[in-house]
Formats: sequence, C-alpha cells, structure tokens
Amino acid sequence: MNLPNALSLFRLFLVPVFLCVFFSTLPHAYLLAAGVFLLAGLTDILDGRLARKYNQVTMLGRILDPLADKMMSLSVLTGMAMRHLIPAAVTIIYIAREVFQMAGGALLFRYLKDMPPSNKWGKAATALLYVAILATILLDLPQIVKYFLFGCALGAMLIALLSYIVMGVRLLKENKTV
Repeated sequence: MNLPNALSLFRLFLVPVFLCVFFSTLPHAYLLAAGVFLLAGLTDILDGRLARKYNQVTMLGRILDPLADKMMSLSVLTGMAMRHLIPAAVTIIYIAREVFQMAGGALLFRYLKDMPPSNKWGKAATALLYVAILATILLDLPQIVKYFLFGCALGAMLIALLSYIVMGVRLLKENKTV
C-alpha cells in the first residue's frame, strides 16, 4: 500500500476517534474533536498532493479518499445535529446529495469501468464544509452566521453535484453507452 492510500485509511480510522472525543465528557472535548477533524482535513490535502506528485494515483485511492471524506463528514454532521449545533436538515441534505452522487458514480463505473476524479467544485464544496464545521465547533457563533456558513457549503455542494452530473452525461455520451 502506498503512502497516499495509507493516509486515506488513517483518515477512516480517525472517524471513530472523532466521535469518541466529540461525545466524551473530557474537558475541552469539542476543541480536541476539532483537532481530530482538522488532522483528517490535512491528511486529505496531503494524500491527494502526494498521489499526484509521485504518480501514485490508484483505483483504491480513488475509492478510499472520497469514502474517508464522506464517512468523516457524515459522522461530524450527524454528531453536530445530535448535539443541536446545527439543524438536522443540514445532515439530511448532505446525506441526500451523497446518495445521489454515489448512485451516479456507480452508474458511471458500471458503464465506463472507471471513476472520474473529483473536480475543483467538489474540492471547493469540501473546503467550505470543513470551514463551516470548524467555525461552528470552535466559535460561539450566532445562529444566523452558522446558517450562512452551512448555506454556502450546501450551495457549493449542489453546484458540485450539478458539475458531476454534466461531466457524467458527457462521459457516457462520449463512450456511446446511453
């Protein structure tokens, strides 16, 4: 297993660590949980850069990396909703988008035997989501500011989803599978 894939796997292992810390009664639990989340975000950036720089992009990595991202984001958003830090609707919208996107990815894989890489819109949406999550966990923000941050993140996610739909339709047409 190469280093980028090992970092993605490490990020998967950080999911239960985040949840245990987030729901613990430790002093400064939210601050510690934010540190775990930030570590996950940094390894996400690092694994992609290393994979591209050293030509170590693999099919396993193209599956592990987004899986780790989705598991971490889903766990964090669910935990935040359970602790009433964000409305449950944010988590529900996130889940709906991910299910729709995974179904589209499965369809593309079925016909193309390949997974298209993430694009700039997907990366921007993830970055905005991470900013919204960290700001909400670490700062005592007014509710309207939280709504604005998550609204921006969810809006970016929808734009990313639309860009993936356009890309998927184009790829299927180019391969004459529709």
